[in-house]
Amino acid sequence: MKKNYGLTNTELQIMELLWTAQEPMSFREIMDVALNDWKKTWKVQTLNSFLLGLQKMGLVGTDRGMSSYNVYYALCTKDQHIHNWTKKMVAECYGNSFSRFVAAFIGDGKLSEEEADELRRLL
Repeated sequence: MKKNYGLTNTELQIMELLWTAQEPMSFREIMDVALNDWKKTWKVQTLNSFLLGLQKMGLVGTDRGMSSYNVYYALCTKDQHIHNWTKKMVAECYGNSFSRFVAAFIGDGKLSEEEADELRRLL
């Protein structure tokens, strides 16, 4: 099962690109990766819509800097995004209750001794 952490497949694909980029990327650079590596035949508006959506989510920043075009970069690491998404999920689905979350995770079963030890270490 693919883990998207609250993102669509395409949003995650774009974020993975930005998370691994060594420096901010121009719109053209992102579009080139989409065309050449991902085999997407997007129009400019399509990529722009994805980038705007990721900006509204607080995941992507943009800067014009010294050039006449925008560059895009991730505002958080992948681990930070997963952490924030998990906290939001626990808040929305389990009333921000860690015990309700753990109870749902366990279900009717029991934790193994190893799982219990790991949970104790986390707490």
